[in-house]
Amino acid sequence: MVTKKKRRSQLARASWERQQVRRAERASRRRRRRTITTVVVVVVLVAGLLAWILTHQPGTASAHAAAGQAALTGQAAR
Repeated sequence: MVTKKKRRSQLARASWERQQVRRAERASRRRRRRTITTVVVVVVLVAGLLAWILTHQPGTASAHAAAGQAALTGQAAR
Protein backbone atom coordinates (compact mmCIF):
# COMPACT_ATOMS: atom_id res chain seq x y z
CA MET A 1 0.00 0.00 0.00
CA VAL A 2 1.21 3.49 -0.90
CA THR A 3 1.33 6.12 1.79
CA LYS A 4 -0.72 9.27 1.47
CA LYS A 5 2.40 11.42 1.17
CA LYS A 6 3.84 9.20 -1.57
CA ARG A 7 0.52 9.24 -3.48
CA ARG A 8 0.36 13.04 -3.36
CA SER A 9 3.90 13.18 -4.63
CA GLN A 10 3.02 10.85 -7.53
CA LEU A 11 -0.05 12.92 -8.40
CA ALA A 12 1.94 16.15 -8.25
CA ARG A 13 4.65 14.69 -10.49
CA ALA A 14 2.06 13.43 -13.01
CA SER A 15 0.37 16.83 -13.02
CA TRP A 16 3.71 18.58 -13.56
CA GLU A 17 4.56 16.23 -16.45
CA ARG A 18 1.20 16.88 -18.14
CA GLN A 19 1.73 20.60 -17.72
CA GLN A 20 5.19 20.36 -19.29
CA VAL A 21 3.73 18.49 -22.28
CA ARG A 22 1.06 21.17 -22.72
CA ARG A 23 3.67 23.94 -22.50
CA ALA A 24 5.88 22.21 -25.07
CA GLU A 25 2.94 21.78 -27.46
CA ARG A 26 1.96 25.43 -27.02
CA ALA A 27 5.53 26.56 -27.68
CA SER A 28 5.67 24.39 -30.80
CA ARG A 29 2.44 25.91 -32.14
CA ARG A 30 3.72 29.39 -31.33
CA ARG A 31 7.00 28.75 -33.22
CA ARG A 32 5.13 27.31 -36.21
CA ARG A 33 2.74 30.28 -36.31
CA ARG A 34 5.64 32.75 -36.06
CA THR A 35 7.50 30.98 -38.88
CA ILE A 36 4.45 30.99 -41.15
CA THR A 37 3.79 34.67 -40.42
CA THR A 38 7.41 35.56 -41.18
CA VAL A 39 7.34 33.66 -44.48
CA VAL A 40 4.08 35.35 -45.53
CA VAL A 41 5.43 38.82 -44.68
CA VAL A 42 8.66 38.18 -46.60
CA VAL A 43 6.78 36.88 -49.65
CA VAL A 44 4.46 39.91 -49.64
CA LEU A 45 7.41 42.31 -49.31
CA VAL A 46 9.35 40.62 -52.11
CA ALA A 47 6.28 40.61 -54.37
CA GLY A 48 5.66 44.29 -53.61
CA LEU A 49 9.28 45.19 -54.28
CA LEU A 50 9.26 43.23 -57.53
CA ALA A 51 6.03 44.93 -58.64
CA TRP A 52 7.48 48.34 -57.78
CA ILE A 53 10.71 47.62 -59.68
CA LEU A 54 8.81 46.40 -62.74
CA THR A 55 6.53 49.44 -62.81
CA HIS A 56 9.26 52.02 -62.15
CA GLN A 57 11.95 51.08 -64.63
CA PRO A 58 13.92 54.04 -66.03
CA GLY A 59 13.27 53.06 -69.67
CA THR A 60 9.49 53.22 -69.32
CA ALA A 61 9.02 56.96 -68.76
CA SER A 62 5.60 58.32 -69.62
CA ALA A 63 4.98 60.84 -72.38
CA HIS A 64 4.34 63.49 -69.76
CA ALA A 65 7.73 62.90 -68.15
CA ALA A 66 9.43 62.91 -71.57
CA ALA A 67 7.77 66.22 -72.41
CA GLY A 68 8.87 67.66 -69.10
CA GLN A 69 12.44 66.53 -69.74
CA ALA A 70 12.36 68.08 -73.23
CA ALA A 71 11.22 71.37 -71.71
CA LEU A 72 14.11 71.29 -69.26
CA THR A 73 16.67 70.77 -72.02
CA GLY A 74 15.28 73.63 -74.07
CA GLN A 75 13.66 71.55 -76.80
CA ALA A 76 10.05 72.31 -77.67
CA ALA A 77 7.71 69.35 -77.75
CA ARG A 78 5.95 69.68 -81.11
